[in-house]
Amino acid sequence: TEKMAKELDVKPSDTITIRDEDRGDLKVEISAVCENYMWHYLYMTPAYYEKVYGETPDYNSIFYKTADRITEEAERIGEEALALPGTLSISYTTDLREQVDNMLGALDEVIVVLIISAGMLAFVVLYNLNNINITERQRELATLKVLGFYNGEVAMYVYRENIVLTILGAIFGIILGKILHGFIIVTVEIESVMFGRNIDLSSFVYGFLLTLLFSLLVNGAMYFKLKKINMVESLKSVE
Repeated sequence: TEKMAKELDVKPSDTITIRDEDRGDLKVEISAVCENYMWHYLYMTPAYYEKVYGETPDYNSIFYKTADRITEEAERIGEEALALPGTLSISYTTDLREQVDNMLGALDEVIVVLIISAGMLAFVVLYNLNNINITERQRELATLKVLGFYNGEVAMYVYRENIVLTILGAIFGIILGKILHGFIIVTVEIESVMFGRNIDLSSFVYGFLLTLLFSLLVNGAMYFKLKKINMVESLKSVE
């Protein structure tokens, strides 16, 4: 399976050693790597097993594949299998999936807190930067008002810069976020579990739109500061 291949740093056509207490070390060649997210497995065809071990395999498990999420069919097959002589137990991959979902579900609250905290931090940072920008350019903005620019035109003069910088920051943030996501996923994984590396396109879209939303909220809050600029006092101030 994929996680085992990464832990052992092997790929198809490489050879690994199976340590068997009865038969000693057995060399096997990897023909392919498959995706698996819980535990580690090594699959062999009956012919290859016989080649490696020198005997036919003893089958002690049977796998049934049913339509995804159709638990009624899986339960019916399970009941029929339990009625057969020699059946000791049955396990469902859906149960394993639910256990993992419940385990990861506890992280949802943490993720919500992080999103809210990041949003508040973004709002505070953008607000302070805009406040500093307007304060330092107060004479320039007052001059525009004296020249006849309306409040909305003066505001858009400042907003254009903010919006362009926000869009550029969001684009670079998406790129760096993708890299950081890969690093975090690899870091938090344990040996027996592999997390998915894919990020839905909707996540990028939501992140981009939220960033623009925070920027627009800050721009709206700063409009009143722009509106209150005193033209006479600003132009009288000494730089």
